Amino acid sequence: MELYSLSFVLLVTVGLLLYYTVLRTRQWLCLLGLSLVFFAASGWQDFAFLLFTALTVWGGGLCLAKLDTDAAARRKQPGLPKEEKKAIKAQTTRRKKGVLAGILVVNFLVLGYFKYWSHFAALLSGAWAASTPSALGLVMPLGISFYTFQAVGYLIDCYRGRHPAEKNFARFLLFISFFPQLVQGPINRYGELEPQFMARHTWDWERTKRALFLFAFGAMKKYAISNLTSPTIAAILDVEDASGLTGAMALLAILLYSLQQYADFSGGIDMVLGVAQLYDIQMMPNFRQPYFSTSLGDFWRRWHISLGAWMRDYLFYPFALTKPMQRFGKWATKHGGKHFGRVLPAAVANLLVFAVVGIWHGPEIHYLVWGLYNGAVIALSDLLEPAFKKLNAALHIPTESRAWHLFRILRTFVIVNIGWYFDRNGFMRGLLCLQKTFTDFHFDSLAANAPGAFAAVSGPAWGIVIISTILVFVHSVLKENGRDPYADVQRLPLVVRWALYYLVIFLTLISFICVTDTTGFLYANF
Repeated sequence: MELYSLSFVLLVTVGLLLYYTVLRTRQWLCLLGLSLVFFAASGWQDFAFLLFTALTVWGGGLCLAKLDTDAAARRKQPGLPKEEKKAIKAQTTRRKKGVLAGILVVNFLVLGYFKYWSHFAALLSGAWAASTPSALGLVMPLGISFYTFQAVGYLIDCYRGRHPAEKNFARFLLFISFFPQLVQGPINRYGELEPQFMARHTWDWERTKRALFLFAFGAMKKYAISNLTSPTIAAILDVEDASGLTGAMALLAILLYSLQQYADFSGGIDMVLGVAQLYDIQMMPNFRQPYFSTSLGDFWRRWHISLGAWMRDYLFYPFALTKPMQRFGKWATKHGGKHFGRVLPAAVANLLVFAVVGIWHGPEIHYLVWGLYNGAVIALSDLLEPAFKKLNAALHIPTESRAWHLFRILRTFVIVNIGWYFDRNGFMRGLLCLQKTFTDFHFDSLAANAPGAFAAVSGPAWGIVIISTILVFVHSVLKENGRDPYADVQRLPLVVRWALYYLVIFLTLISFICVTDTTGFLYANF
């Protein structure tokens, strides 16, 4: 069910009418019903795998809670020796770890089967082909990467005692099946969504206008920028023989890809955040002007924020705080000083996190290379930070100046785009394109080849892309400077304000004329 489809509009509209009228005292049930209808539209298989994850994780949470309750009761027995209390605690911890590990392994195996098994079966031998999802008539379940990570985060938080286990299965099912988050996230937290689901919400016209503005602006990003740049990027990079590709054309394609990817992912997130806000549900933001970042680490705190936060809380810190890593930190302090003792364990943890981020995107080697590239750059920048500070001081660089700030933004943009070579292409093709960018760069090739690539889309496509990109840039500048773009638009004269509204809608609608294939969201494939 596409977010622009009539069926989706009807689902949301009917849902809003029920949510604020007939079911206003049972609003969470309304949201659950809408989510199940959304899932049912994609097929029974999708719902079956969602139900499997929901049942196993919900049951696991209850099991963890029961183990804690039983242990607390046993430890309260009068006259129980201190050593016995410690033994009960240790036994309970072991059992809880077993429950947690078992449920995590089962759910990640299901996710891994759909995301990776076809790739590895092809590498093993032809005999394994019969066991792949496609051979068994299965397709990747809708949103499985996102709801699996969200459910796993809930269970780990239950294990850590961050919140009690949800006893009502229907309420837990709503948490992982809430329909706006299913297509491409964000990866929400139980502690943030559950209180909102259970609260009473009243309709507010100002909130509705803000939500519609966000949805419309996100739709413009997706359909007037991402969809219109996609054919040209493919025309340049997806040629059968890339040996004739010049560095200038490769760079042009990667710059367009950086625009396409941001417009596609952030546009989709804006759309689903807008839908959730119509129901007065605030989901976790996923982007914060990432191309204004001043370092690669800063970029990853602004890009796919919910995935980065998930990796930080459930992988980075648990790994960095293990006893082996603590011993490694002490060794590094002894042999390299306090800075290395603090930074080296974090650098290793960063490499692990970004390797997992790369693998999360897909089993192909280029995703792993892309992930490790990001992890290595961040690790090296942290390790060399004292040297960079000394160099800046020696060169008398005014690090607080506006010019230096702009230089850091440009430098980060270049570093990010080097990574995009391997995110968009296979490993060897990405390497070839990157090599040609530095060794075979000819501006005259743009005049010869770019017009043919731009002709991959018809009509006024590039005028639409340019105008839409300018609007997105202005919107981003306002937000980066702490402004509220929606409030700024509301302060404009009535004629200008409505002209902007109609321009955004017009750019979105006319984009459907320029391309016949309205591709889905890029991150829906992950």
